[in-house]
This record gives sequence, C-alpha cells and structure tokens, in this order.
Amino acid sequence: MTAPEKKIEYRGNADKLHQKIVKNAIAYGELVKLGHTLFALPFALSAVCLAYLEGYSLSVSKLVWIVLAFTAARSAAMGFNRVVDAKIDAANPRTLRRPTVTGEICMRYAKLFTFLSAALFLLFAWLINPLCFALAFPALAVLLGYSYAKRFTWGAHYVLGIALALAPTGAWIAVTGNFSPAILALSGVLMFHIAGFDLIYSLQDMEFDIANGLHSIPAKFGVRATLLISGASFAAAVSLLVITGWLFALSAAYFSCVAIIAAMYAVGQIVINRCGMKRVNEVFFYLNVLVSALIFVGIASNLVYRLKF
Repeated sequence: MTAPEKKIEYRGNADKLHQKIVKNAIAYGELVKLGHTLFALPFALSAVCLAYLEGYSLSVSKLVWIVLAFTAARSAAMGFNRVVDAKIDAANPRTLRRPTVTGEICMRYAKLFTFLSAALFLLFAWLINPLCFALAFPALAVLLGYSYAKRFTWGAHYVLGIALALAPTGAWIAVTGNFSPAILALSGVLMFHIAGFDLIYSLQDMEFDIANGLHSIPAKFGVRATLLISGASFAAAVSLLVITGWLFALSAAYFSCVAIIAAMYAVGQIVINRCGMKRVNEVFFYLNVLVSALIFVGIASNLVYRLKF
C-alpha cells in the first residue's frame, strides 16, 4: 500500500471513529434526556445564589463540583429508570425509540453507566463537604427509588417532584455546609413545578397505564381531574415562590418574574385545555424550561441589585 493510500485509509478510519463517538454521545444524551437538565439545574443554581446573598462564600471549584454532582445524580436516576423500565418502554409506543429499546445502548452498558454515574455523584459530594457526602446516600436512594413508584402509587408524579426537589436543598448545603428550613420553600417550588408538568406529560400514557396496571393520576382520575390537580400544583408553586421572596427579602424584580411565571402557568393550562394532546410536548418542554430560567433570573438579579445599592 502506497503512502497516499495509507493516508486515505487513516482518514477513513478516523472519520468512522468520529462518527461512532458522536453517535454514542447522542445515544447517551437521549438515555438521560440531557435537554431535561434545564428543568431542575436552574433551581440548584438559584439556591447557590440565595446562599451567596445570605453572605456565604463560593469558590469556582465548589460551583463546578455542585454542577457535576447534580449532573451525575440525574444521570444515575435516568439510567436506573431506563434499566428498570426496559420492558415497559419496549411495550409503550411512545418510548419505542429510547436507546435501550432500539439496542443503541445494550443493557449491560446502561447498567455500567448508571453505576458509574452514582459513584461519581458520591465522589463529587465527598469533594464538596462531609455533610453533602453523608446525605448523598439517602438522596441517591430517593432518586433511584422513584423508578418503582408508578408500580404501586398514583402519586408517583409527586415522588418525582420530591426527588428533584433535593437539588436546591443539596446546593444550599453544598455552599453553606449546613441546613436551613428557609431553602425548603424553593425546594417546594421545584416539587410542585415538576409534578405539575409531569401530570400534563403523563396524559400521553393514560390509556397505556390503564391497560398495563401502572399507577398515575390520569389513569386513576381522568383528564379533567388531572388538569385541575396540575393547576393546583402550579398555584402551590407560585405561592411558594412568593414565600421564598419574602424569606430571603428579594427585590421587586424577582416578584415581577413571579408574576410572569404565574401567567405562563395559566397559559400552559389554557393551551392544553384547548388543544389537547397536540401541544403536550411543547407545553411540557418549553414552558418548563422558561419558568425554570425565569426563576433563576429573578433570584440572580438580586446579586446585581445588592452590588449596585
């Protein structure tokens, strides 16, 4: 083989390797629904901002460990869910394209990914502080345990909310090294926020859940009741946002964001009521992300306000 031919072969192999890496990255990103990180991460960062506003110091390295711990914990939870729900996902038309169903990621690698993610979460928690490390074990149990909730309770949506609501409290403890009841208000916002959107999203699986003996609020109470409960959850989230602002003496800019969020929740409910399942994914994803981002913007704006005055 001549030198030019070897060069062409080398480039061809390099291109194939690059394509394989990209394909695997996309598959694992789909496994953990990487885009959905935008739902809860702004809440964790909001808790970091609140701790800083309360006078606690924050190093860049600690902020990095917090973000990495959050990502690893969520990856472990999602990976475990895909492993535990493999048979359910294969039977549900909505989830047939998940990489653990299509074979893009074999079950052995999905289990390995989940184990490594959980191990990394514990490592990052240990690097943050002793209290975070001690609490990482029960937190991990809640995160993984959620995957079994729909097998025995229609309140699984709120179990999911509780699991994700650990993020703001964990971030607060990471920065401060201690626990404060005040941060539970923000965690409560996330719990009701996530549960409210999960209720809307789960409407897509109502018939499947009924047929397969899975528990959910739509399967138990129907569409109309689900939307009412979802609306009540959003109302609770707004109330807790107001309480959070009061507890931490946040600025008028924050409360303006809260008013916009309340309107956005209402818009989401109206869209689902009028358009039905046609707009479920748009409401679930875009409004979810926008509300989370707006909460962070509202809280972070206080950093600018206090520096200025």
